[in-house]
Amino acid sequence: MDIRKKCQPHLWLLTGTGEGHAFAKSLLKEGWKITVSVVSERASIPYEKLNLEKILIGALISEEDIRSVIFNARNNHGGFHCVIDLTHPFALKITSAISNVCKQLDQPFIRYERPKNKISNAFLIKKFSDLGNYNLKNKSILLALGVRSLREALLLLRDSGANVYARVLANPESIKKALSSSIIHTNFAVLNPSGSSNGKIEQALIRRWAIDGVICRQSGGANEMLWHRICSSIGIDLWLLERPCKYENINSIDSYDKLSEKLKSINML
Repeated sequence: MDIRKKCQPHLWLLTGTGEGHAFAKSLLKEGWKITVSVVSERASIPYEKLNLEKILIGALISEEDIRSVIFNARNNHGGFHCVIDLTHPFALKITSAISNVCKQLDQPFIRYERPKNKISNAFLIKKFSDLGNYNLKNKSILLALGVRSLREALLLLRDSGANVYARVLANPESIKKALSSSIIHTNFAVLNPSGSSNGKIEQALIRRWAIDGVICRQSGGANEMLWHRICSSIGIDLWLLERPCKYENINSIDSYDKLSEKLKSINML
């Protein structure tokens, strides 16, 4: 069956994870038309070689922003067959906003939720204050969880007597926020994890700073798996900031195969 002959063969993918590019590429092979949303010019680069209908660049700040994209699609090409949320597991506000708008507009919606990795020997914490349950005095701790949480984690770790270091993503916003925080400027490194997926740079940082433990988010992606592997091989501690609970009233899928089947079922309605 050629889905391009069906009504509304157009999908809107909101991406913020590494799976976004792979899903878009596979959906294109299946015959879908794709519009992709990314938060920055840098995030759009992997999609530029794909045969997409459109790349929308910039953060969707409000429900009105989301509603506007859906209405424009309906006015210009008959609308989206489905909106697919591939944003980060910790991006709580955007997922709730997308879900709400889609319900209001009777717009089919699918949320992709990464399966959780096995925790192995890592410590799971619900919030940063849980770090107070561990003796971190004079320990060198590396933060690998994004600059949005940097200030909060930094203050709590300093109160516990730890020496704090951070890995900061190579983009202007992250660097600016790191510089404006109270972290010592020689205690953070700027790098792009996607360019160092073998972990050699991360391991070099651990050796240079004599790191005793790493804190990252339970994101379920390649970055989390990388820290599991590195910490296990070197024999240092790993703390995972627990992923938020599943959203109420939002049915999610956890694989591309399930997404494909879900889209076909929508197609037959």
